Amino acid sequence: MRNLLSAVFLLIFLCISVSGAGFSFATHYSSNLLYLDEESPIQKFSPAAEIEIVDIIPHIGIKFRASQTAFTDNEDSFISYKYIPLTLVSSFDLLPFVDSRWLQVSMETGFGIYLWKGLRNNEIITLPQDAKMREKDFGFVGGFTIQSRINKFFALVFSSRYNYIASSDIYKYGFPDKDEKIWENSLGIVFILK
Repeated sequence: MRNLLSAVFLLIFLCISVSGAGFSFATHYSSNLLYLDEESPIQKFSPAAEIEIVDIIPHIGIKFRASQTAFTDNEDSFISYKYIPLTLVSSFDLLPFVDSRWLQVSMETGFGIYLWKGLRNNEIITLPQDAKMREKDFGFVGGFTIQSRINKFFALVFSSRYNYIASSDIYKYGFPDKDEKIWENSLGIVFILK
């Protein structure tokens, strides 16, 4: 985990210093819907942080996003699921020919590492075969962002992202053998250096 974060920050530093690209940092407050099955999604609000390298190539950027959220089971209030999604996405400006400093609309697509664990009374659930309910899964993310600048350094942002988590071993925890999905809608403030 530490090596991944170090590599991301090194990539950001190199891209900014070599290409003259811009940099932004955002804090978000998100509504997250977890779909373990199709019938009963679980909703939770949580904070998130995002770092973006703007215009690596004109109108294309890279975003690294991290958050942490815990969902309480709909049927058993003593059980919760804690997720830490770490996503890296490419951001494509959808209005490249509109000369607007104050409005930016972008589409995003990429991949993520999703760390999650099941908790009962705030302790990791142990299965009968002495395995811990703790997984690291890979997945894909897609969505869009609308950003409106307040001034030169700050902007308001709304983003909507759909995270598809390829959970190959989820059936061993008693869930149907379906992949998890998290739909995230967030509002935030962006600090821009460009």
